[in-house]
Amino acid sequence: MPTKIAPRPPAPPRDPSTGSIAAALLSVSRAMNQVKAHDTLRRRAGVDLDRSGAALLYSLYAEGEDVRLTDLAERLGVDSPGVTRKVQQLERAGQLCRAADPGDARAMRLRLTPAGRKAIERLLRAREDWLESVLEGWSKADRRELARLLTFFAATIASTGEAPDGA
Repeated sequence: MPTKIAPRPPAPPRDPSTGSIAAALLSVSRAMNQVKAHDTLRRRAGVDLDRSGAALLYSLYAEGEDVRLTDLAERLGVDSPGVTRKVQQLERAGQLCRAADPGDARAMRLRLTPAGRKAIERLLRAREDWLESVLEGWSKADRRELARLLTFFAATIASTGEAPDGA
């Protein structure tokens, strides 16, 4: 006698706000990641950093300045040869320096130079100035609530250890 397969229970109803959140995040992501937006911030900051160079310097600035090249590549989600090329470019520009890892002669450690620190700080300041202008009509309470919710959301995403692929 064939075995019966129990029907799958219906999926719980989705919260209608989830779709609105997804659409808003996609819009914000597109706006923040446009080459044009980065170029505008870069000009305002008076720095000559492309987006990948800025991401690399920011990672060193925010997460620790004495980082192994392979660890940095992993953080950025990029292969080591790609990071090595960008590191060489930033090193030639005087924005970071490399040193041998004392614990592993094959590995390199990276540090920001004072010029690299100044460049990323200027770029971050230009981004904050831009955000100030975007949020100009917002109350302090609304700004604090947005900061609280975005911080919570970012921590929730980080705790899952995964990010969606594709769209």
